[in-house]
Amino acid sequence: MNKTLVVVFCYNVEKNIKSILKKIKKYSLNSKRDFLFIDDCSTDNTKKILKLRKIKNSKTITNKYNQGFGLNYKFSIKYSITKGYKKIIFLHGDDQYPAQKVPNLEKQLDYSDLCYGSRSLYNKSMKTNMPVLRYIANIILTKFINILLNNDSTEYFSGFRGLSVESLKDLKLKNFADSWIIEQQIHFYFINKNKRIKEIKIPTVYHKTQESNIPPFSYVFSVIINTIRFAFRY
Repeated sequence: MNKTLVVVFCYNVEKNIKSILKKIKKYSLNSKRDFLFIDDCSTDNTKKILKLRKIKNSKTITNKYNQGFGLNYKFSIKYSITKGYKKIIFLHGDDQYPAQKVPNLEKQLDYSDLCYGSRSLYNKSMKTNMPVLRYIANIILTKFINILLNNDSTEYFSGFRGLSVESLKDLKLKNFADSWIIEQQIHFYFINKNKRIKEIKIPTVYHKTQESNIPPFSYVFSVIINTIRFAFRY
């Protein structure tokens, strides 16, 4: 099946999900794209808004309890493999990443196993719109990772990602984290396996309505530990 699965992770995103739906609707008529909305047991009106969506070829899964980012990520990968999709693209329901650029990302997956949106390629936007501490941490951690993994990616922390489903079939998901760090772990794994990796330029967006569920120090510590583990594991 030559189809793309676009997954939108949703948790308490009632203030931003309408913007995502509006952007998606413009290219949802393409019969080669399906949309999967995963509501991770939101406690606001996210579920209600998703029920009213007018997106063709779409489905919503509502978790009975909050599973967290990593488990939803693993579920999405398993789902894409089981259903026979060719490509899978991830979006966040808080509108932090440019949903309008999904077709651009999708096209790049014809020539890559992993393609992601890099805010560093649009450094002016990143420097202007990203909180100062996050900007500094992003730059330092990216350099740290590149040195340890002998790589030259411009960013590792963007959640706007697309993957070739075929390249995911050899992953042993049980070896990957059940938390948000799974994105970086798969990225590191692909680097080690010499998979084809591409970047596209995207703007940096931080809405006042966005609330990160990841403590900053825990975030930095986890990235450092996981980078060291992968550097010495392979």
